[in-house]
Amino acid sequence: MSNIVLQCKDSGDFKPHPEGIHPAVCLDVMDLGLVETEFQGQRSLKPKLKLTFETEAKTDDGKNCTVTKTFTASLHPKAKLSEFIGKWRGRPVVPGETIDLAKLIGACCTLVISHQQNLVGKTYASIDAVSKPTRRVTPSGTYDPEAARQRYADWKAKQAQPAHQAAAPRPASAPVNQLSKSGAATPPPADFDPEVGF
Repeated sequence: MSNIVLQCKDSGDFKPHPEGIHPAVCLDVMDLGLVETEFQGQRSLKPKLKLTFETEAKTDDGKNCTVTKTFTASLHPKAKLSEFIGKWRGRPVVPGETIDLAKLIGACCTLVISHQQNLVGKTYASIDAVSKPTRRVTPSGTYDPEAARQRYADWKAKQAQPAHQAAAPRPASAPVNQLSKSGAATPPPADFDPEVGF
């Protein structure tokens, strides 16, 4: 058997989303399945999802910039997703409320974006705050949700998990659309905010 040698390569000249306050539109809500997390020294598997937004800022090649934020898929009052959605629409998520996450796609908002550094010193764009939209942003149509899911599936397939940490993944076909406070799928709510879109 031949040896396999890998080299850690620089991520190239990737430029993070510009800092500042940006009108944006939500392009995607991706189910990331169960992801291993560590909190206060304890490791556990948590259901995660990723929101992808597009703004009017442009990349060097003239395309609209995108930025993402990952959350635990929970609407518990202390959950970050619950706080984020509450600030987005301008009213908190109340206990027992159901949010149809599919309705976030196409909904506009205003994002506050800053630059942060990861553990290896690379700069990335962080969504620090969200609020109701100041104006409508129309998606450019360049984002491909299927390609994004394939990239994530390919990356996840390459990750080796020790047998004691392996867990049955959530079905890829399971929609990330409706969450109740407990995380269970429930019927969509009757209320709808036309200004926000959900």
